Amino acid sequence: MALKPTSSQWVSLIAFLTVQFLAAFYLQGMAILAPAFALTYHLNALQVSTLISVKAFGTVLGGLVLGASLDRINGRYLSWIGLLSALLLFAFTEGWIASYPVLLFSMLVLGMVLPVFSILGLYAITHDYPANQIGKLLGIRQSVIPLGGIVAGAAFPLLITLGLFSLLGGMSVLICGMTLLLVFAVWKMPRLPVADTLDHAAYQTSLRILWPVGLVVFLMGAGQFSVLVFGLFYLRTLAIHMPWVGSAVFALFLAGGFVARIAAGYLVDGSSPLKTVLATIALIGALTMVVWGSISDHPAVWSILGFSFVFGAGIVGYNALPLQWAAALVGRNQKGRAMGIVSAISGLAVTIWLPVFGVIVEAWGYRVMWYVVALLYLAAFILVLRYVHIQDHSLTVGAE
Repeated sequence: MALKPTSSQWVSLIAFLTVQFLAAFYLQGMAILAPAFALTYHLNALQVSTLISVKAFGTVLGGLVLGASLDRINGRYLSWIGLLSALLLFAFTEGWIASYPVLLFSMLVLGMVLPVFSILGLYAITHDYPANQIGKLLGIRQSVIPLGGIVAGAAFPLLITLGLFSLLGGMSVLICGMTLLLVFAVWKMPRLPVADTLDHAAYQTSLRILWPVGLVVFLMGAGQFSVLVFGLFYLRTLAIHMPWVGSAVFALFLAGGFVARIAAGYLVDGSSPLKTVLATIALIGALTMVVWGSISDHPAVWSILGFSFVFGAGIVGYNALPLQWAAALVGRNQKGRAMGIVSAISGLAVTIWLPVFGVIVEAWGYRVMWYVVALLYLAAFILVLRYVHIQDHSLTVGAE
């Protein structure tokens, strides 16, 4: 049964999209600031990657707890916890976080708080909007993540001249505004008619059915962050030192992901099987990552910029599809846990893979690391071909 959009639904959706855009600006910005953290705290590549992975591990813990809580507790009571991250960023600006162990712990807590800005929106779309619109809505919703990253990717390499702590102070103010907007979005969250709720209430399945989704997300989850964290370092090894080039590469890379996520959502809600769309994106990601790792020293800047858009479509464009896959496999009263699990696995991927990438960089250099990422995407491509067709019936049930 399809719902006709009401003014309340549109207001809620726009508010959630705005929150996710701002959260993406914040999340991508923290990754892009990796060289600034390295300079300020005197960190090597392994320490930087570990720092990012600890924050990602926090999102694993926070995502699991928040997802399970949303199936039992009204989101209005959970949205306020976003203010904790603003307090932590303020602690950075005051110089209270000085040593590396304290920095690691602070990143862990930041990661635990961050899922509130993403999972509440995912829960609303998969739980309270009509099933035959989920692909489009998830595609649009997930597309604002790279859109926020485009702004961060273009701005942060230039704004870093203001100083790391000045930027973090501005981000703490941004978090306060995001929290208030999130509270408003949850308050306006739409509700399905009682009849529709009863039709789906009895449907429940073992969450173990999500394992193929989780494995694909685990393999692909660190691809975007591998580029954002190590991209500037890599460009410097290619003898590209102009800050504007890094900004343009990040912006085009994330723009490709922005377009691909929207296009994928519309394709899957149309006549294209999720298996075909997801497998195609994974294969493009593997191939473009090989090309990225094979760029010669002193390359022509125009060639890198021209490549970055397609590169982003392959590496970033898959993101909404596993969420749609997972949402179609579980009952309505399991949506929060499903979104929490998939989000947590994505964070776990970053937690595990980034330190591995850091070790590879220290031992064999950046090119080998990019080839390893390509192999992860290739493995995901094979898994999609092997397992998504098993769930074809489940994928269509939610849209009936």
